[in-house]
Amino acid sequence: MAKPKRGKTNLTVKNWRGTCPKCERTGVKLLWDMTDGEKKLKVCKVCDATTRNKAG
Repeated sequence: MAKPKRGKTNLTVKNWRGTCPKCERTGVKLLWDMTDGEKKLKVCKVCDATTRNKAG
């Protein structure tokens, strides 16, 4: 995992841990950006990888 996605740098981001809006998992890191129509969502690592694999 890339260094910006782990460690002390995450503590500066507010609301970086919570419930993923896509898969409804709780207590996960929400550091990956995803667009759903016109909305920008912060999703978990698994949802980000799933959408990237389906797209290409």
